[in-house]
Amino acid sequence: MRNRILTVLGVLAVIGAIMYFLGIRMTKDDLHISAAAEPLLCIAGKLADSGETCASGVPFTNAVLMTVLVDVILIGIAFGIGQRLQAVPRGFQNIIEFLIEFFYDFARGVDKKNVGKFFALPMTILFFFLFGNMLALIPGVGSVGMCRPEAPAAAAEAGAATTTEAAAAPAAPLLVQQFPAYCGKGNLFIPLLRAPAADLNVTFAFALVAVFMVEFWGFQALGLGYLGKFFINPFGKQGAIMTFVGILELFSEIMRIVAFAFRIFGNIFGGEVVLAVMTFLFAYLLPVPFYGLEVFVAFIQAVIFAVLTVVFAGLAVQAHGGDHEDHGHTANEAVAH
Repeated sequence: MRNRILTVLGVLAVIGAIMYFLGIRMTKDDLHISAAAEPLLCIAGKLADSGETCASGVPFTNAVLMTVLVDVILIGIAFGIGQRLQAVPRGFQNIIEFLIEFFYDFARGVDKKNVGKFFALPMTILFFFLFGNMLALIPGVGSVGMCRPEAPAAAAEAGAATTTEAAAAPAAPLLVQQFPAYCGKGNLFIPLLRAPAADLNVTFAFALVAVFMVEFWGFQALGLGYLGKFFINPFGKQGAIMTFVGILELFSEIMRIVAFAFRIFGNIFGGEVVLAVMTFLFAYLLPVPFYGLEVFVAFIQAVIFAVLTVVFAGLAVQAHGGDHEDHGHTANEAVAH
């Protein structure tokens, strides 16, 4: 088995080297990686001259298209499995049930009493980012798209023959002109699909929802007493130091939005950059181990987002004081496990 794997890798390396020296490889013009999702079209508006933003209207980006696709897949899976439930799960149903049961057991370890209240949100977050991140690693996603002429000034800087030719260069919608994902000088490549987590708008939206629901559950469980861990009387028994700690606690609650949004965005977008650079260096074998690394990152980042939502929700519904401290130890132990 090992010899077969080595033989296949050796053949791929030879084929890759031949194609590389024949000139079938990425160039610096292919390394256009945008930190923002690119609009495929502008609803009730038009594109800007640069082709990367909307001059007016509402942008419909490749990240939005991927988000819709992931939502359709998840809804289809839910209805498909729901219509064919088996007493002894097999195949895909077994995988889905395993993920749900494993995460539910973890959530029960964090807060057994309230797990039924907040379990649905983190489980949804886990499935969305897990499927979205994994689908983004399928070959063709991110390398199949459309070519648009760049703005004259940008094309001139990129070394186009003339700004007139660059402005008049024909676009090839929904197709890639050359391998791999190359549109030629004076044109801008726009991928049709992009990982939702590689768009800060998506991760920021999920972060806002997660933090808002955590605070909502805190007020629902404790009422106005939930504010007691943020605003502490400096002249009371706990003193001025605990007042300062309460302010820091309030600041940390707000900063959770930033931490949630940038943690998964930075890891997934960074993975896109790494894969693009490795493909640029040698497209036919070198990116393989990095694909394996990105599969692990895609999984673990989805899990971390969901786990932190569970832990923060569990902490929010506990009364401030001794019970809260005990519960904090329980939550930390659950995260450690």
